[in-house]
Amino acid sequence: MHFVMHVVSTFALVASAFVASAFVASAFVASAFVASAFVASAFVASSASAQDAGVPCDEPPFRGPLEVTPASGAGGVTIDARVKVLYGEGTLGPELDPESLIDLRHCGDLGVFECETAGELVPGRAQIVGDRWVFFVPDGELLANAQYAGIARGAEGNLSFTFRTGIARDLRAPLLGNVAAPSTARTDLPCDGGRGFRVDVRFDAATDDGPAGSIEYLLYLTRGATVEAPELRTRVRSLATSEVTMAFLLSDAEAVAPVCFVVHAVDGLGNVDSDGEPVCFEPVQGTYFEACSVSAPGATRELGAGAFGVGFVGLALGVRRRRAARARTRA
Repeated sequence: MHFVMHVVSTFALVASAFVASAFVASAFVASAFVASAFVASAFVASSASAQDAGVPCDEPPFRGPLEVTPASGAGGVTIDARVKVLYGEGTLGPELDPESLIDLRHCGDLGVFECETAGELVPGRAQIVGDRWVFFVPDGELLANAQYAGIARGAEGNLSFTFRTGIARDLRAPLLGNVAAPSTARTDLPCDGGRGFRVDVRFDAATDDGPAGSIEYLLYLTRGATVEAPELRTRVRSLATSEVTMAFLLSDAEAVAPVCFVVHAVDGLGNVDSDGEPVCFEPVQGTYFEACSVSAPGATRELGAGAFGVGFVGLALGVRRRRAARARTRA
């Protein structure tokens, strides 16, 4: 309980610092971005994150933009969309001017290549969140059925992007169905040099009222031999596929006890489907069971299934979740 209160207090401090920032005027919209960035970065980092993501173990992070939401080339983007850019791990800092890192332009009659430098700048504000994210919030809604182009800048390279809006607003969180029991297989661990298990997770792509390419899936370990707090182990962007596959690695030390994980779907506006229950399995035996705890073995079982993994995320994103629930009821 002391640990939970400490983490809750940490979130409160993060939220308070943000409210005190220059984004106060856009607090409602920007808080959703802080929430999604918080979900993606504020939980305990895993030592296996590099090998889970297939990143070379000794390679320094790329000091530039890696991906953008809405996805470049996306169509039917909602008119209340915001732009978020993911940078290489640890490559952003307070010394950087966020306004210099991202431009968004309305193309009008210009082609997308010309628009990148000659289009009409969209007024708005940018902010660095954590050490990996830059968010751009337009001052107003985007024009319907309009082409936009932009550029995100970094020390080692730039990332150009384009998208086209539709006519709708983003009113609902993504709807993610049940996650099937994973499959496991013995494998070498590229970073640790030892042996472990590869865990493959598959599920149907979430549905949403925004473009599918703006949805990302976050997989957290919520219970395990070494898990003390939810650990973000892998994330993937949704592409034009009906099925999503996520994979992560477990060392032999992590595989000596039952493991539970939960998947969250996040759309481009920060709406989160966090209703899913943890999926639990025995890595060695390959058996699956109903979640009975989301704490590490030997820890207190006062918190029931989902209370720590799902419930804590719900604390950070409760307002968005309730709004999504109301929207689903109206629909």
